[in-house]
Amino acid sequence: MTTVDKRRRNTRPSKYRPRTEAQKEQRRELWIARTEDRQQGRRVSEEDALKLRLDELESALRDAGHDGVHRRRHATPLEDIADDEQRFLVLKARVERLEALWSINQRKRETRAKIIIGGALLAEAGDDLLAGDAELLARLVDIIDRRVEGIRDRLTVRELLGNVPLSLRPGGDVEESPESALQAEGATLPDFDLMAQSAMADEPVTSFLPSDVDADYADLDGSWQAA
Repeated sequence: MTTVDKRRRNTRPSKYRPRTEAQKEQRRELWIARTEDRQQGRRVSEEDALKLRLDELESALRDAGHDGVHRRRHATPLEDIADDEQRFLVLKARVERLEALWSINQRKRETRAKIIIGGALLAEAGDDLLAGDAELLARLVDIIDRRVEGIRDRLTVRELLGNVPLSLRPGGDVEESPESALQAEGATLPDFDLMAQSAMADEPVTSFLPSDVDADYADLDGSWQAA
């Protein structure tokens, strides 16, 4: 096989005449003149993709039980919008809206699935415990101990499971109190008394009296105001 020295090959004079400045300027003007056509072509391609995505989203949401999405059709059909730019913007906005609805729907479905799985496992663990088998419950406690780190979360789960032997901190003492665990982590429990006082102070003072409920209670108005 004959080898070719690329350096020598690339130094050979071209058989094509170089473009003149007038020709280059003409090509630039032609490129600029066709800019709108190129943009229109891209817009048409994007519009077709958006229409396809809109149909997919409507179908998916309809299958998920969102009947209102396709029953309450948009006020103005896309084919009735004559202006190309306006039609494209309306289509894009509709797709973005359905994308948001689909994302919300998926998050709700995921949350519901987690609740169902957790409820099923708790029910099974409870039935097993009544039958004298604590293996599944112990397994759940072990999983929670390894995967849940928040003190408040661990306390909630421990109480839900019937005060199982679960420490409030990973690797902590099972007998440790919530206050001690929070102090060890540099956190504190909220002041519930202060929160209650603040909420009561924010409530508007009204002149509501027992007689406003029923005239027969008018004799209680005096003691009510005194209180």
